[in-house]
Amino acid sequence: MFAVFFAFVFLFGFFVSKLSVNASIVSPLNLKVIIDAGHGGVDGGSVGTNTQITENELNLIYSRKLEKYLTAFGIEVVQTRTSPDGLYDTFSENFKKEDMIERQKIIEEANPELVVSIHMNKFVLQSENGSQVFYGKDDEKSKQLADCIRDKLVQYCENARELTLEGDYYLLNNSIAPTVIVECGFLSNPTEELLLQQEEYQEKMCYAIFCGIIAYLNVANF
Repeated sequence: MFAVFFAFVFLFGFFVSKLSVNASIVSPLNLKVIIDAGHGGVDGGSVGTNTQITENELNLIYSRKLEKYLTAFGIEVVQTRTSPDGLYDTFSENFKKEDMIERQKIIEEANPELVVSIHMNKFVLQSENGSQVFYGKDDEKSKQLADCIRDKLVQYCENARELTLEGDYYLLNNSIAPTVIVECGFLSNPTEELLLQQEEYQEKMCYAIFCGIIAYLNVANF
Protein backbone atom coordinates (compact mmCIF):
# COMPACT_ATOMS: atom_id res chain seq x y z
CA MET A 1 0.00 0.00 0.00
CA PHE A 2 2.82 2.40 0.82
CA ALA A 3 4.05 2.18 -2.78
CA VAL A 4 0.95 4.16 -3.81
CA PHE A 5 1.96 7.02 -1.52
CA PHE A 6 5.56 6.74 -2.68
CA ALA A 7 4.43 7.24 -6.28
CA PHE A 8 2.31 10.21 -5.18
CA VAL A 9 5.38 12.08 -3.94
CA PHE A 10 7.16 11.98 -7.26
CA LEU A 11 4.01 12.67 -9.25
CA PHE A 12 3.50 16.00 -7.48
CA GLY A 13 7.20 16.73 -6.86
CA PHE A 14 7.94 20.22 -5.62
CA PHE A 15 4.26 21.18 -5.51
CA VAL A 16 4.18 19.70 -2.02
CA SER A 17 6.21 22.72 -0.91
CA LYS A 18 3.10 24.86 -1.46
CA LEU A 19 1.01 22.86 1.00
CA SER A 20 0.21 24.19 4.44
CA VAL A 21 1.38 22.04 7.33
CA ASN A 22 -2.20 22.15 8.60
CA ALA A 23 -3.57 20.88 5.28
CA SER A 24 -1.93 17.49 5.65
CA ILE A 25 -2.54 14.52 3.43
CA VAL A 26 -3.84 11.89 5.83
CA SER A 27 -1.87 8.66 5.57
CA PRO A 28 -3.50 5.38 6.61
CA LEU A 29 -0.12 4.33 7.98
CA ASN A 30 1.00 5.23 11.49
CA LEU A 31 4.48 6.55 10.75
CA LYS A 32 6.68 8.75 12.93
CA VAL A 33 9.98 10.41 12.08
CA ILE A 34 12.39 12.19 14.42
CA ILE A 35 14.14 15.26 13.04
CA ASP A 36 17.16 16.23 15.10
CA ALA A 37 18.50 19.75 14.59
CA GLY A 38 22.09 19.41 15.72
CA HIS A 39 23.82 21.72 18.23
CA GLY A 40 22.11 24.62 20.02
CA GLY A 41 22.75 27.18 22.73
CA VAL A 42 26.42 27.83 23.48
CA ASP A 43 27.24 24.95 21.14
CA GLY A 44 26.80 26.83 17.89
CA GLY A 45 28.61 24.26 15.76
CA SER A 46 30.35 25.33 12.57
CA VAL A 47 30.51 29.02 11.66
CA GLY A 48 30.30 30.51 8.17
CA THR A 49 33.52 31.84 6.67
CA ASN A 50 32.03 35.09 5.36
CA THR A 51 28.67 35.74 7.01
CA GLN A 52 29.42 34.17 10.39
CA ILE A 53 26.09 32.34 10.31
CA THR A 54 26.12 29.42 12.73
CA GLU A 55 25.33 25.78 12.14
CA ASN A 56 22.90 26.04 15.03
CA GLU A 57 20.78 28.54 13.07
CA LEU A 58 20.85 26.68 9.77
CA ASN A 59 20.15 23.26 11.29
CA LEU A 60 16.92 24.60 12.76
CA ILE A 61 15.87 26.19 9.45
CA TYR A 62 16.47 22.97 7.51
CA SER A 63 14.74 20.86 10.17
CA ARG A 64 11.60 23.00 10.01
CA LYS A 65 11.50 22.84 6.21
CA LEU A 66 11.94 19.07 6.25
CA GLU A 67 9.12 18.79 8.79
CA LYS A 68 6.85 20.70 6.41
CA TYR A 69 7.33 18.10 3.67
CA LEU A 70 6.81 15.15 5.99
CA THR A 71 3.70 16.47 7.72
CA ALA A 72 2.17 17.50 4.40
CA PHE A 73 2.54 13.86 3.40
CA GLY A 74 0.78 12.67 6.55
CA ILE A 75 3.81 11.54 8.56
CA GLU A 76 4.04 12.51 12.22
CA VAL A 77 7.19 14.46 13.08
CA VAL A 78 8.90 14.91 16.43
CA GLN A 79 11.64 17.53 16.65
CA THR A 80 14.34 17.10 19.28
CA ARG A 81 15.03 20.85 19.25
CA THR A 82 12.54 23.60 18.36
CA SER A 83 14.41 26.69 19.60
CA PRO A 84 17.97 28.08 19.33
CA ASP A 85 18.69 26.66 22.80
CA GLY A 86 20.48 23.40 23.47
CA LEU A 87 18.98 20.53 25.46
CA TYR A 88 21.00 20.99 28.62
CA ASP A 89 21.10 23.00 31.81
CA THR A 90 22.79 26.37 31.45
CA PHE A 91 25.23 25.55 34.26
CA SER A 92 25.98 21.98 33.16
CA GLU A 93 29.64 20.99 33.48
CA ASN A 94 29.35 18.59 30.54
CA PHE A 95 26.68 20.23 28.39
CA LYS A 96 27.54 18.23 25.26
CA LYS A 97 26.99 14.87 26.93
CA GLU A 98 23.82 16.07 28.65
CA ASP A 99 22.55 17.39 25.32
CA MET A 100 23.10 14.04 23.60
CA ILE A 101 21.44 12.12 26.43
CA GLU A 102 18.36 14.35 26.25
CA ARG A 103 18.09 13.86 22.50
CA GLN A 104 18.32 10.12 22.99
CA LYS A 105 15.54 10.23 25.59
CA ILE A 106 13.27 12.03 23.12
CA ILE A 107 13.98 9.37 20.50
CA GLU A 108 13.30 6.51 22.89
CA GLU A 109 10.03 8.03 24.11
CA ALA A 110 8.81 8.69 20.55
CA ASN A 111 9.81 5.23 19.27
CA PRO A 112 10.02 6.43 15.64
CA GLU A 113 10.47 4.52 12.39
CA LEU A 114 13.67 6.51 11.74
CA VAL A 115 15.79 9.47 12.82
CA VAL A 116 17.40 12.13 10.64
CA SER A 117 19.91 14.44 12.30
CA ILE A 118 20.61 17.68 10.41
CA HIS A 119 24.09 19.22 10.46
CA MET A 120 26.45 21.50 8.54
CA ASN A 121 30.03 20.50 7.84
CA LYS A 122 33.43 22.19 8.02
CA PHE A 123 37.00 21.38 7.01
CA VAL A 124 40.39 23.07 7.04
CA LEU A 125 40.46 23.15 3.23
CA GLN A 126 37.91 25.66 1.93
CA SER A 127 37.65 23.75 -1.35
CA GLU A 128 35.75 20.88 0.31
CA ASN A 129 32.04 20.97 -0.49
CA GLY A 130 28.89 18.90 -0.93
CA SER A 131 26.33 17.16 1.24
CA GLN A 132 27.08 13.76 2.76
CA VAL A 133 25.22 11.15 4.79
CA PHE A 134 26.59 9.11 7.73
CA TYR A 135 25.26 5.97 9.40
CA GLY A 136 26.30 3.80 12.34
CA LYS A 137 28.84 0.99 12.06
CA ASP A 138 27.39 -2.43 11.19
CA ASP A 139 23.87 -0.97 11.09
CA GLU A 140 22.36 -2.23 7.85
CA LYS A 141 18.99 -0.48 8.21
CA SER A 142 20.69 2.85 8.88
CA LYS A 143 22.95 2.30 5.88
CA GLN A 144 19.90 1.58 3.75
CA LEU A 145 18.31 4.83 4.94
CA ALA A 146 21.57 6.71 4.29
CA ASP A 147 21.82 5.29 0.76
CA CYS A 148 18.21 6.24 -0.04
CA ILE A 149 18.76 9.82 1.10
CA ARG A 150 22.12 9.98 -0.70
CA ASP A 151 20.51 8.88 -3.96
CA LYS A 152 17.99 11.74 -3.83
CA LEU A 153 20.60 14.31 -2.79
CA VAL A 154 22.71 13.32 -5.79
CA GLN A 155 19.63 13.57 -8.00
CA TYR A 156 18.48 17.00 -6.83
CA CYS A 157 21.47 18.85 -5.34
CA GLU A 158 24.71 19.94 -6.95
CA ASN A 159 27.97 18.64 -5.47
CA ALA A 160 26.25 15.99 -3.33
CA ARG A 161 28.73 13.26 -2.43
CA GLU A 162 28.05 9.80 -3.80
CA LEU A 163 29.52 7.87 -0.88
CA THR A 164 27.71 7.25 2.40
CA LEU A 165 30.09 6.69 5.30
CA GLU A 166 30.12 5.07 8.73
CA GLY A 167 30.24 7.65 11.50
CA ASP A 168 31.29 7.27 15.12
CA TYR A 169 28.75 9.61 16.71
CA TYR A 170 26.61 9.29 19.84
CA LEU A 171 23.21 9.23 18.13
CA LEU A 172 24.35 6.80 15.47
CA ASN A 173 25.82 4.46 18.07
CA ASN A 174 22.92 4.56 20.52
CA SER A 175 19.70 5.08 18.59
CA ILE A 176 16.90 2.52 18.86
CA ALA A 177 15.79 3.25 15.27
CA PRO A 178 17.56 3.56 11.89
CA THR A 179 19.45 6.83 12.22
CA VAL A 180 21.50 8.98 9.87
CA ILE A 181 23.34 12.27 10.04
CA VAL A 182 22.92 14.48 6.99
CA GLU A 183 25.72 17.00 6.60
CA CYS A 184 24.04 19.46 4.26
CA GLY A 185 27.21 21.21 3.14
CA PHE A 186 30.40 22.98 4.21
CA LEU A 187 30.20 26.33 5.98
CA SER A 188 33.98 26.48 5.60
CA ASN A 189 33.51 26.78 1.82
CA PRO A 190 32.64 30.45 1.07
CA THR A 191 30.55 29.60 -2.00
CA GLU A 192 28.62 26.80 -0.37
CA GLU A 193 28.14 28.87 2.79
CA LEU A 194 26.11 31.36 0.74
CA LEU A 195 24.30 28.60 -1.16
CA LEU A 196 23.18 26.95 2.08
CA GLN A 197 21.49 30.21 3.08
CA GLN A 198 19.42 30.53 -0.10
CA GLU A 199 15.79 29.55 0.46
CA GLU A 200 15.44 27.90 -2.95
CA TYR A 201 18.42 25.66 -2.22
CA GLN A 202 17.15 24.90 1.29
CA GLU A 203 13.81 23.79 -0.15
CA LYS A 204 15.53 21.67 -2.79
CA MET A 205 17.75 19.92 -0.28
CA CYS A 206 14.96 19.30 2.22
CA TYR A 207 12.78 17.94 -0.57
CA ALA A 208 15.60 15.57 -1.55
CA ILE A 209 15.96 14.36 2.05
CA PHE A 210 12.18 13.92 2.23
CA CYS A 211 12.16 11.86 -0.97
CA GLY A 212 14.98 9.72 0.42
CA ILE A 213 12.97 9.07 3.57
CA ILE A 214 9.93 8.04 1.52
CA ALA A 215 12.09 5.78 -0.64
CA TYR A 216 13.44 4.07 2.49
CA LEU A 217 9.98 3.62 4.00
CA ASN A 218 8.87 2.08 0.73
CA VAL A 219 11.65 -0.50 0.46
CA ALA A 220 11.55 -1.20 4.20
CA ASN A 221 7.89 -2.23 3.81
CA PHE A 222 6.41 -0.19 6.66
